[in-house]
Amino acid sequence: MILIDTQKEEFTKLKDIRIFEKLDNEQRYNGDLLVIGLGGMGSQVVCDMKGMLMGEITPDDNIQYLMVDSDIPAMENMIEASRDGIGLNATEIISIYRPNLENLLVRGIKENPVHPNLANWMREDFPQINIDTDGAKGNRQIGRLMFSNAYEDMRVLLFDKLEEAHTRSKSGKLDIIIVSGVAGGTSGGILTDLTYNIRAYIRSKKWNDVRVGACLLMPDVLYSKREIVSNPDLLANLNANGYATLKEVDYYMRLTSKDKDERYIFESTTHKLTIRENIFDACLLISGKKDEQGYIPDGVIYSDVAYFLTKLASVKHVGQGGDGEKGKLLRDVFFDGEDRGYYKIINESDYKIPIKQIENICEYEIFAEAYKKLHELSEDDPQAKESRQKVFGELDAFLTGKPGDEIKLSVNGIIPIRQFEKPVYKMIKKNQDGLRENMGRQLTSMKDRIPIMIKSLKNHVLDTLNAELEWFMQKKGPYAVMDIIGCGGIGSSEKDRGMIADIDRLSGLMKQYQPTGEYSRIIESIKDIVAKRFFTFPSAKRETENGYYDACIKECLTLQRNMLIEGMSDQDMFGDITRFLRAKAERLEELYAQFNEDLKNAVEDLAANGKRITGFLLKDAKQQEYLPSDYITQDRVDELYKGIVKLLADNESNIDNGRIVPVKQEMERVYKNILIGVGMYAPEKMISVAFADKRPTLAELNMMFVSPTNETRAEIMDRAAKAFVEGASEKTAKKKLCILKPGFKVNITNHKYISLPAIMPFFSEAVTKLLTAPPYKEDRNNISLNTGDVAISVDDMYIGVPLSMMACIDDMRKAYEVVPDSYLGLHIDEVNKDMKTEFPGVA
Repeated sequence: MILIDTQKEEFTKLKDIRIFEKLDNEQRYNGDLLVIGLGGMGSQVVCDMKGMLMGEITPDDNIQYLMVDSDIPAMENMIEASRDGIGLNATEIISIYRPNLENLLVRGIKENPVHPNLANWMREDFPQINIDTDGAKGNRQIGRLMFSNAYEDMRVLLFDKLEEAHTRSKSGKLDIIIVSGVAGGTSGGILTDLTYNIRAYIRSKKWNDVRVGACLLMPDVLYSKREIVSNPDLLANLNANGYATLKEVDYYMRLTSKDKDERYIFESTTHKLTIRENIFDACLLISGKKDEQGYIPDGVIYSDVAYFLTKLASVKHVGQGGDGEKGKLLRDVFFDGEDRGYYKIINESDYKIPIKQIENICEYEIFAEAYKKLHELSEDDPQAKESRQKVFGELDAFLTGKPGDEIKLSVNGIIPIRQFEKPVYKMIKKNQDGLRENMGRQLTSMKDRIPIMIKSLKNHVLDTLNAELEWFMQKKGPYAVMDIIGCGGIGSSEKDRGMIADIDRLSGLMKQYQPTGEYSRIIESIKDIVAKRFFTFPSAKRETENGYYDACIKECLTLQRNMLIEGMSDQDMFGDITRFLRAKAERLEELYAQFNEDLKNAVEDLAANGKRITGFLLKDAKQQEYLPSDYITQDRVDELYKGIVKLLADNESNIDNGRIVPVKQEMERVYKNILIGVGMYAPEKMISVAFADKRPTLAELNMMFVSPTNETRAEIMDRAAKAFVEGASEKTAKKKLCILKPGFKVNITNHKYISLPAIMPFFSEAVTKLLTAPPYKEDRNNISLNTGDVAISVDDMYIGVPLSMMACIDDMRKAYEVVPDSYLGLHIDEVNKDMKTEFPGVA
């Protein structure tokens, strides 16, 4: 069987399993957040963010998402993906495409009877363009025109989303972050219009605790795409678009209510909006990243940006407050910088504590033992023997019996022998007993019913068989079913054994059976003796009566046995049962072979990746084991084994019909139940196993962590902290969300903080002690504990960074200066294309 893509995706979700770092959502997330993605780049970031938080947040967290785009196929693909839980759904997407646009610019703007306020900002000589369903094609004026044209109903959808997010806020606060590329036609074209519409709506509703921020992706995010960098004209247009967008944003970032002569104006049909206000309370810039091999793929950057946004959605503090209290939330630092009106550029670097990878290694140690059990059903297994006896016991007893033996088969139609009365001697002598005649009539009737009886007997065997195989499926899994069936070449059987061997043996017994007329001869002999002699002694008469009766009974039983065996042979009953079992075994192998292999490979790959990561981060560890020496007990292996069996058995229909199998959900539940046995301070205990001088037992670890102070534990944590910090410093490059020119630290505000995990207090204490001592000499106030954040973060937040300090701004400026006059669409508002403000420091 070939797994469909959605099933394969379930195996990739195994890597997202978290056990020890999960805490109450209420403690982990700082909700009341609406993230809006504009165009393709912005929407992908928002989609990635939703994926990262999926399963982590609840509706009460009030973290919501919205996508605004003009590319119909892209939006349809996003909705389709959402059915598998990996995209934005239809309620989270707003399209600005409307069919009436298709002919709006066919003859150019001048020749169309457009409402005067729909596009009065466009030049009359705007070229003839046929607008289709696949977006604004990099033209900012087209993007703005689509927004303006759809404004009548689009504003309702947008404002409804704002109302929903604000209404669900228990505190009355709401933060809005708009994620957008600056180089695109849709994103760059609608950014200011959409933002100021949100601003105006907030003002009209008199919401005082709403902040609006931006996350802007520069054109160089796309530099890793060959189709872009190999097309100089396209690359130049993207850079020029980006520069034009940033010119406008930079201007509006400085706009305040005090600027009497300056204002933002938006018109669409009967709607007009005029506002004097700073466009964003905070603005985060994202640029492309280079390593030694060139630009990093944009998908990696989208993921990094989404990761940072999840930090803004989390309860993550910066530094220490007064009286030992926690410092400000990262999101408040982001929004409430003193240099409002400037851009914020944030660099984030995480020294990952590989708890997840260590979990993967530990999970595999137990999984490997449990997985073996799926294939270890022995022929001597008492339950297997019992099941085979339950299915074939009656047939075995019947076929190993002799002619004349009593027949005990679970089938209607067997002649009940005890119904016949023993005849008296006188009637036997006169040949008037009628016993054989009565039996003969019933045997004739039975002969007519034999086909039905054999079919009923076969169905009874198959029903019993199915019940036993289903029991094995639920208790021991599909490979145990294959093993108890025992088809050679299927499962772990090299030659036929188990039930298949049972049937072969029974079939052989059936073929060896020889009918006999022995009891008929005995009856005739008795009759001859009785006819010639007259017994006067009562005892002789009784012996005659008994002998005659027993011979007739055995003759009847023999004839029944003959008919049943002949019927079994004629209907090929054992052949049918064999074919049923072989088909069952083949189906199970086809169904589960690939699935089992993918499950095993997924868990093995995670463990192998964990070993690679911990290999250099834990270079000073004494051993690579992370579980106590006495932890992998048979009970824990059995528990995981039962969990795997349940996953396989419960999803037989899903696998067979190509539906999604909830691998991550089931395995996470099983792992959580098992690894929770490590107890309190589980992540630190596992690290302690690696860094201890000798591998401790679980009891020794519990004793080590039961006291507030423990010299052995402190020594181990010091050793682990040094390995983590120094290993990360040497091997891990900083995750830069924006690349700046040399000298950028002059005249800008810098906040540095180190975020340690609250769930690892002893380890975090050791890291703090290390980082506040030489050679690091970090300020203790810059170090804070964060709930649920299993990472040592060393982050630099730069506030008030001029655009001129961005490394990519020169390419953008050069492209802007040489863009041909024939390219209409660079500025969404041609009237105000020359904004007063040029970026400070840009020549």
